[in-house]
Amino acid sequence: MIRRLSDRILLIEGEKGGRYPHSHSLYLRDGGGILVDCGSDLGEIRRLKAEEGLMAVLLTHYHEDHFLFLHQFPEVEVWASEEDAPALESLDVLLDRYGVAGTDEEPFFRDLFACKFPFRPRNVARRFADRERLRFGKTEAVMIVAPGHTPGHLCLHFPSEGILFLADYDLSAFGPWYGDKPGGIGEFRRSAAMLAAIGARTNVVSHEAPVHEGSIQAKVETYLSVIDRREESLREFLDRPRTREEIVARRIVYGEGRPGPWFDYGEWALLGKHLEGMIGRGEAFVEEGRYALR
Repeated sequence: MIRRLSDRILLIEGEKGGRYPHSHSLYLRDGGGILVDCGSDLGEIRRLKAEEGLMAVLLTHYHEDHFLFLHQFPEVEVWASEEDAPALESLDVLLDRYGVAGTDEEPFFRDLFACKFPFRPRNVARRFADRERLRFGKTEAVMIVAPGHTPGHLCLHFPSEGILFLADYDLSAFGPWYGDKPGGIGEFRRSAAMLAAIGARTNVVSHEAPVHEGSIQAKVETYLSVIDRREESLREFLDRPRTREEIVARRIVYGEGRPGPWFDYGEWALLGKHLEGMIGRGEAFVEEGRYALR
């Protein structure tokens, strides 16, 4: 479904209500047609390309639910941030960013990116820096790098329209993702607070309910509180020393009934960040493969 945000900015709502493995996209009608992210609705993207043109796909970051349909448009330029571009140009870099290169999980992810999410390395023709201003015809956008989710995660601010695209700072009930190898809890918190402080009239996100009008300060606080709940649950589970396998099997992040290697990966990617922080602060330690509180 297409939703008009302004005369020149359209929202393409993702299939399944924008839930993974889909995501919402923006379409900028100026500049020959700019698609922001490519995981929403393939039929609508193709229709807009045929009717209004598609000059470039601007990816907010390198995750699979955002490049989902990119392989369908091999002739279209790809744009991204300077920091995230290498992961779009190389599968090996992408696997390293996910933290699975050289691990037992690597074969699963190689198959995932060969079949379910067809990854085709693409040259990133244009790379953006933080606060870089771009003009597409009459539409001006400010590129805002918001690290924590990925190192170069881009948000787009359209000052004249009062619109901010937060992408995967998505305000969802699931909560934040900071599990990539270069991701981090502290960076994620700072980026989310910075985005809320912009004070856009219309805030658009990549997943689930796409449009949030007015101040999102309270919603950001609720969103970030999921981080605290995860750590509190982890501390409770560490009532005695636990192995990585036990922590993963507890399903603190995803809840019970989510078997399989994808959820195993996600549990450890996130909870491992919490354990790193707890160990760094002297609140926990690991000994003989078991994690425990001090």
